[in-house]
Amino acid sequence: MTQKQWRGRKAKTHAGRPAIQGNPLMKRLALSLMLATGSAATASAGPCPGVAISAGASSPAEAAAVGRQISKGALPIDRKLQMGEWRIYHVDPKTADPIYLFFKADPARSERVYLSPGVGRPDEYQDIKSEVEMNATGIPPALASCFAHLVTGG
Repeated sequence: MTQKQWRGRKAKTHAGRPAIQGNPLMKRLALSLMLATGSAATASAGPCPGVAISAGASSPAEAAAVGRQISKGALPIDRKLQMGEWRIYHVDPKTADPIYLFFKADPARSERVYLSPGVGRPDEYQDIKSEVEMNATGIPPALASCFAHLVTGG
C-alpha cells in the first residue's frame, strides 16, 4: 500500500461504527489503558470501588487550600482520592518528604484530620488500614482500604 493509499483509507469499523465504539475488545483495551494511566475518574472494580482517583488537584485554589494546611501556599498534588466529602491528597513538598493529607470535607473550609507518610510493605496492609480508621475517625471503610492498598502495593 502506498503512503497516499494509507492516508486515504477509512478507519476500520465494527457494524458500521468506529472501531472502539462497537468492538468489545477495543472497549476493554481502552478502559484498561485509562485505569493504568490514572485517566479514569472512578475505579469501579478492584481495590478501590467507589473511590474517585485523580492525578492532581482539580484547581489551583484546591492546591492552595491543601497547601495552607502545612505550609504558606499551594503544594504540588500528585494524587487525590475522594469518596463522598472525604478527600485524601498526596502532596510532594520540595523541602520535605511526600505525605498524604486527609480531610472530611473541602480543604478550603475544613482542617485536615490526619496525615500519613503513606509508606508500607504489602504485609502491613491491615495495620495501615486500621491506623487510618483509628486516626481519621469516620472515614469510609472503602476509602481507608483503598489508601492502604495503594501505599502497600497490595
